[in-house]
Amino acid sequence: MTVPGRRTVHAVRVLLRRTPLLLVTLALACVLSVLVAPAQAAAPAPAKKRGCKGQVALTFDDGPVRGTTHRLVRLLRSKHVPATFFVVGQRVEALPGAVREIERSGFLVGNHTWAHQDMRTLSYDQALRTLRTTHRALLRAGAHPTRLMRPPYGATNPTIRRAIRDAGFVPVLWTTDSLDWKSGTSEQIAARILGSLRPGANIVLQHDGVNRSPISVGAVAQVVQGARRRGYCFTALDEKGRPGFPTPTATLVTRDGVEGGSAVVRVRLDRLAGRDTAVVVETHSGTATVGSDLPRLSTRVVVPAGRRSAKLRIPLTSDGVLEPAETFTVRLRSPEGLRLDDVRSAAVTITDAAAAGRVVLPGPPILLKRGGVL
Repeated sequence: MTVPGRRTVHAVRVLLRRTPLLLVTLALACVLSVLVAPAQAAAPAPAKKRGCKGQVALTFDDGPVRGTTHRLVRLLRSKHVPATFFVVGQRVEALPGAVREIERSGFLVGNHTWAHQDMRTLSYDQALRTLRTTHRALLRAGAHPTRLMRPPYGATNPTIRRAIRDAGFVPVLWTTDSLDWKSGTSEQIAARILGSLRPGANIVLQHDGVNRSPISVGAVAQVVQGARRRGYCFTALDEKGRPGFPTPTATLVTRDGVEGGSAVVRVRLDRLAGRDTAVVVETHSGTATVGSDLPRLSTRVVVPAGRRSAKLRIPLTSDGVLEPAETFTVRLRSPEGLRLDDVRSAAVTITDAAAAGRVVLPGPPILLKRGGVL
């Protein structure tokens, strides 16, 4: 704070002797504002968050394997790191629960063929079959696989590339080979990966389904720490197999309600996003009035990574008055990490509680006696 000079102090003393109390108070306020203002102006501006030096997409091949894949999934979750798993169809069929764990933990799943054969040894039809059989196994396991695939050994030829395209898949290779399957301690594997990272897009190849996979999993924490320290950000893979995230389309599904109960709004995604996504749900009056028949909402609804939907319950007020059904509108706005369907609003009906509870009888009973009607 600036120290007041002699002239300033003298001026204050004169005011104290010559002015009424009210004017003295005003004068002191003015002096203090002059003295304090320079110190406030000198305060540093909040530091801006730095951008990412580059993106790192971790990918893991050849699983799932009992134990190793589970430990890897837990480690990635604890570090809040996205990843993509390219799985082998035979192993999916043997361990369907492991694939569900991968997906429900928020990670994406890709196709690594049925038996990990060099696809260059396959015919066009055989290539189609290995991809489609693996995809069906993933669906039977309860997974929602992406359309990404990785050819074993990264090996293709024109026939195989055509089969991959015709089957509706996008091939994904890598920019960094950890060589974890071949040699090295966890520290050496981590050093290889970190030493090969470059500004821009990086796709790292590791394995959770080979003999040396436990050693490779041991390198992951070092890779995460080292890459973040150098300014890199971790991502999954987008629909084109590039570092990033898929952008699912959100649709709105509603369920009508009864006074005194609740209506239900569900935000549903057409694919997994590999990260948390969100959208704002708003309520608007129709024949039902927001603020009296139901609350005025502008609520951010989050769809967690690994899930394809999230729901919001809207409480409905019971007024005790018998009246016709009423409606209000629900709208979506402000999508985060997703896009909105063309239909962004829906009408929801509120049924009167008294009307919902009434039972209409068919009429008075007909009494019978033996031999005929009374």
